Amino acid sequence: MAIQPKFQLGRQERRYIATKQFTDREFPREVFAKRVERIIQRPASETEHDVVMYYGVGGIGKSSLQRQLKLELLTQVPNALYTSIDFMNNAIHSPARALLELVRETKFKHKIHFPHFEIAYSLYFFKRNPDISYNEKQLPFKSELNIIGSVVAALDGLGVVGAAAGIIEKLYDTKKKWNLNKDVKEQLKELESCSLQEIEDRLPAFFSFDLQQGIAKHHIPVSVIFIDTYEALWTDVKNEATKYTKDGWVRELIALLPNVLFVICGREYLEWEIVDQDWKEIVEHHILGNLDSNNADYFLQQCGIEEEEIREKMIHASSGHPYHLDLSVDTYFEIKNRGESLHPDQFGSNKREILDRFLRYLSDEEIETLKIMAIPHYYNRDVFVYLLSHFKTGYPITKFADFNKFSFITKEQQNYYIHALMREGILNYTSPELVQQVHELMAHYYEDLLKNNQSLLSNNEKEISVLEENIYHKKSTLSNQQFVEWLERERITYLKKYQLRGEIRFLKNLLGNIYDDIGSKNMNTPLFAILIDMIHLSGEYERAVDEIENYYDGTPMEDIIKSKDDLHLTIRKVHHQMYFKPVKPLIDKLLHLEPLISESYEEEYNETLFMLGGNLGVLHGDLSFSRKWLVKSIRYAQATGRANYLCRTLRKYADVLRLKGHIKWAKICTEYGIKIARENGFDRYESYLLCTLGDILRTEEDYEKAAELFEQSSAIIKRHGIKGWEGHVNSSLAEMAFQKGNYADAAKFYSYANKIYLQINQQWGIIVSSLGLLRCKLKGIEVEVPAGLEEITRNSDYLNYLREQELTKNMMAGESPSAIQLIFL
Repeated sequence: MAIQPKFQLGRQERRYIATKQFTDREFPREVFAKRVERIIQRPASETEHDVVMYYGVGGIGKSSLQRQLKLELLTQVPNALYTSIDFMNNAIHSPARALLELVRETKFKHKIHFPHFEIAYSLYFFKRNPDISYNEKQLPFKSELNIIGSVVAALDGLGVVGAAAGIIEKLYDTKKKWNLNKDVKEQLKELESCSLQEIEDRLPAFFSFDLQQGIAKHHIPVSVIFIDTYEALWTDVKNEATKYTKDGWVRELIALLPNVLFVICGREYLEWEIVDQDWKEIVEHHILGNLDSNNADYFLQQCGIEEEEIREKMIHASSGHPYHLDLSVDTYFEIKNRGESLHPDQFGSNKREILDRFLRYLSDEEIETLKIMAIPHYYNRDVFVYLLSHFKTGYPITKFADFNKFSFITKEQQNYYIHALMREGILNYTSPELVQQVHELMAHYYEDLLKNNQSLLSNNEKEISVLEENIYHKKSTLSNQQFVEWLERERITYLKKYQLRGEIRFLKNLLGNIYDDIGSKNMNTPLFAILIDMIHLSGEYERAVDEIENYYDGTPMEDIIKSKDDLHLTIRKVHHQMYFKPVKPLIDKLLHLEPLISESYEEEYNETLFMLGGNLGVLHGDLSFSRKWLVKSIRYAQATGRANYLCRTLRKYADVLRLKGHIKWAKICTEYGIKIARENGFDRYESYLLCTLGDILRTEEDYEKAAELFEQSSAIIKRHGIKGWEGHVNSSLAEMAFQKGNYADAAKFYSYANKIYLQINQQWGIIVSSLGLLRCKLKGIEVEVPAGLEEITRNSDYLNYLREQELTKNMMAGESPSAIQLIFL
């Protein structure tokens, strides 16, 4: 044996390197080639959805197969197009980021442009990162995408968060040659007033449109979208019942792209038939097994392993599993590069021994460094330097590039990922104490990034990514209950910030996992309340109510009202219910609750007074009852100095006054409320009051002033993404057009309002907009009415809406009002 030192720093320069070639998989490759040919031969008039799923255990060679298929695709069809994403990178698990990655990774001999998607993504990006100034040079994607930088810079020039109104019109008027399609203009304009979630839901449609335009323009015979490591999408999903909601956007993308081949690789069979039985006929599944002995032997020969006995030992020990064959090859060349002679006994007899023997031929410094790097989800140069500066393994940080040459380490953008099987195997050699120490250190690392890295402030996605890693590592050091307490104590500010911004996916995933781990009753109320809010924002009003009821199941009301947080959530339950429940029982609930509320809970008491007199009382239509509680709410707000409740209550009091015919005083109340809102920066309440005042003026036929107020209100509403009030403004515009005799315009505005109300399941809005459409139809306008008069009447009766009952009764008697006073929820 050649003389070798006992310890080495790093790895000496390699004289021998394996040349690994793709081997076997003839049948999966044949399946792919035949599917490609079938698409090429398919008549243009026919459309089918094409999905091939290759699945198998980790390390079986799915990623290698995808790489080979990309090469063979261009050999088979030189004019083909393909793009790809790998969900191993958890930063692209959201639809928006995944689709952006597909745009970046599109491979074709000509540049394929995605102008409509880039504009839609620009609006999404700006609304998600509203607080920082941008220019094109600062944007990380400026080199790949030619429109986003311009659009974000233009949006930023508008000066306020979400001030996107009119941006699409300006983009279509620009002289830049972006080849924007006129037919898509209206759909893009709708995004100006959409919430973050709604834009994200529509992004697949814009991506698909642009891709199809490129396919048609360049006469591309076949296009393929490769998706790898599919199972990673479900890494944090613990509730099987909700598993397939997380990848719904992928199915939507497939539905939007007939005749585009999707090649998906993952560890699990895709049971999409659970969602829709038709998927069973669409997805073609193929399992990947181990290499047979002949193909495994050919692979090893191609790697440069000449010794037959060593190859036989490798094949027997690995059972032909590609990952373990790869590791055996790495071991072979580690021994060879050390100058040692090679013989079969140096290689393991089973999969565990394969790893043992591989580690035997690494230096201690390499092994200890590998142990440490296997603990985080991923590492990059900064993490590598940080960890090695705290754990003195002896491995030089200058050897970063050399460390990453192992076959089980892959790079995605700037991050490095250790193969899951290697992570699992190496952690068996790692002491629990070291694992704990690394988790604690990495939690501190990401905490420092959150506090001190100003660049995170300009990109919410990066900030969330850092926060996710901080939470992951911190959770690994604490018990479930300790983690929940830490999250509420140390991270509640971030969570509330994301709550206000509507980061539904992140919060629902994080808090939903806690919910699954420990159950709702073990969650602290502030965290549970945020989860309920995300459920509410998702449009699941009934589920929000059910969850709150389960949370307090068996808890006496006298105990609930002792806690400010619990009382708040109980009142919020009524708020969720008012969208779809009969209003009279809700009033009775709050009437029972009101005398039980402690005087120290001023906010909750004022909320109760306001709900009784405003939202519930006016909705019910009992004006005397409403006035009584609204007066109490006004006086209490004045006595306690709560300008927000004074502002809100004045708006609803104006509703009561106008219904009683006191228009002058109604206008005084709204104008005073607007003044308070502006003095205190209550933008949202200002927008509600502007719309209310506009509707009062509309009924007085002061159309010019009303239109001006609606425009002011709409600008604020769209800036904040308040969907219900967007529906209200459109309802007012519809009534104004109806009064003026412009019935076609009225139908257009009411159709849009109705669509919004249906999306958020606001029953009052659905009823009023349906009545509006019915009145337009009676005026001879051809318009689709979602419900007939009898159904509207039944719904009004069921929900205890007295004013709407009166309206439907009169219409059934043949009276069609020329104007309706809109009392907004």
